[in-house]
Amino acid sequence: MEIEAFRITAPTTGQYIILLVVVVVIGAAFFIAAVKMGVTKRRPGRSSGTGWHDFYQIAKMRTLSKKETAVLKKLVISRNVANPTLIFTSATILDSCIQRAVRRLTLQETKDESNADLINMYYRLRNKISRGRSGRIIRSTRGIDVGVRMRLGTQDYGYFTTHVVKNVTDYLSVSIPVLPQGKTINWARKKVKCSFWRENDAVYVFDSKVIDVVITEELKAICLRHTYKIARIQKRLYPRKNVRLPVFFSKMRIITEGGKKKALVDKKETHWGTIIDISVGGLSIETTAPVGKNNFVRVDFELREGYKVLGYGKVKRIERDASRKTWVMNIQTTKMDKKYKNEIFAVLYNYQTL
Repeated sequence: MEIEAFRITAPTTGQYIILLVVVVVIGAAFFIAAVKMGVTKRRPGRSSGTGWHDFYQIAKMRTLSKKETAVLKKLVISRNVANPTLIFTSATILDSCIQRAVRRLTLQETKDESNADLINMYYRLRNKISRGRSGRIIRSTRGIDVGVRMRLGTQDYGYFTTHVVKNVTDYLSVSIPVLPQGKTINWARKKVKCSFWRENDAVYVFDSKVIDVVITEELKAICLRHTYKIARIQKRLYPRKNVRLPVFFSKMRIITEGGKKKALVDKKETHWGTIIDISVGGLSIETTAPVGKNNFVRVDFELREGYKVLGYGKVKRIERDASRKTWVMNIQTTKMDKKYKNEIFAVLYNYQTL
């Protein structure tokens, strides 16, 4: 039996080129996958130059100060984020960086600033970045998202809290407000005033008219006429969260002693109510005994079990809910310790639950 001999030849130049191209393509694929994950396996404290130019440009566009930019850069490096610009576009990465930094501060003392001051800076930085993501301004009620909490008011019955359940070409539907037992309202063709807060943006208000009331097994809602006459007002510095917290509030009396003004608590004007929404910049209290507009008040409440918060504010607006026979006071915070503000920040960003 004859065996045919064969010879192993050296790879040709073309084969070398094909092999090189395959290696480059595989390497590029692994690199792109690592960038999309947002994190590389670099040693802590080291960062590549990739993306830092864009990082500084975006920070400047977001009006971050040099100190804020430096603090944000440290957060990025400590988290080993591969592309620094992701901290401006990904809420998950931003929250991860801040939560990691806050946890570290609880385990060690800082030299130059107190923990409360530094944590407060982290939260304010987070808020400043988030506010830049609001996107386009809403020009029509057709742009309102389903699920948005809305205040709906009528001339005869005051204001009600409701939410958007459907938004289609022909109408905007909101849930039928819950009324006290035995109370009914004929919503047909009623004129209403509506307002809602858009997260990381502002308060929007518009007037509309009820065009239909739908009550079926699938949907129970009031249908409102669409409008392009929607106004963007009161751009808030901080987001608000809906809550139900008991609160004691007291009217403050301003007196003059030795040529200086001094604020005293009026014990005769101390009442209780319920906080229905809260923010670092203010809160809303539902009560049967409101304090007049432009008066200063002291608020005392438990943010969570065993954690009391004390603060001072000014009554900016009062709304009456005739159906519930209550008033809602909108209060702007004027004085509050940073440690309390930090706890409220943690609740607003879901770092901590009530």
